[in-house]
Amino acid sequence: MIKIAVLDNVRALPEAQEEIRSLAANEVTFPGSAAASTEELVARTGDAEAVLINTGTKIDKNYLDACPSVKYVGLGGTSTANVDLEALKVRDIAFTNVADYGDEPTAEYIFLQLESLARGIGKYKWKDMPRELMAKSIGIVGLGALGEAIANLALAYKMDAHYFSAHRKLEWEERGLHYAELHDLLSACEIVVLSTPTNVKVLGEAEFALLKPNSVLVQASIGTPFDREAFLKWIATNNNYAIFDQGVGEESFQVYKALPQVILSAMSSGNTFETRQRLGTKVVENLKSYVASRAS
Repeated sequence: MIKIAVLDNVRALPEAQEEIRSLAANEVTFPGSAAASTEELVARTGDAEAVLINTGTKIDKNYLDACPSVKYVGLGGTSTANVDLEALKVRDIAFTNVADYGDEPTAEYIFLQLESLARGIGKYKWKDMPRELMAKSIGIVGLGALGEAIANLALAYKMDAHYFSAHRKLEWEERGLHYAELHDLLSACEIVVLSTPTNVKVLGEAEFALLKPNSVLVQASIGTPFDREAFLKWIATNNNYAIFDQGVGEESFQVYKALPQVILSAMSSGNTFETRQRLGTKVVENLKSYVASRAS
């Protein structure tokens, strides 16, 4: 058994929490909120060998220098934007993250919001009369696991579906997804979904100018994938709409929540019971693998 510290809200269900506790030589607590500073992270760590974090937890050189006991970092999520992987490597600290646990429910949420907007069921109605999504043009920027989940539903809805990605995916093109360069996609599609890696900016003022009037922008990625000032100008014109969730971050959330024609959820679009179940299972599996490797 090893000393384990949970540094942030890792969204583990009670069953996963108990499994984590069963691997620990110490009493493990599960914080409900983020640490306010590096000093608080250090205090939460104590002399733990293994620490569990979420995608918002910042693990950098300063933290690692202050916590020499840490030999394993388990990320309850996918994005490593807040983890200094090179610093871990230099210190020979093991690291794992979790992929493929919440992409499909995120895609479900996106289409729930698109359907609501198209039919006028919620606060806003996209056009003068209720519309179908079938045959509408949708452009997906970024075709990783999340982009693929979105593409699956777009094709199921029989939409005119396009994608832009750093690498073309011919198997998806064979299924009916059309490749387009970014600027061509932006100017051709009525709905644009951003599913890029965390905080990778793909839209600036020039890109927003290419979007069709009365178009819909959906942010499926985490962080800020566009120039905020350019977005604020765009959303205020041409009867445009935007769909966000908690993944935009607290600062952007506070800015966007008062804007007209912005659909904004205070929860993560992928936050379902099943998602948390899959996430907890994988976090525990990764931790068990580390413990087993340490014993061998």
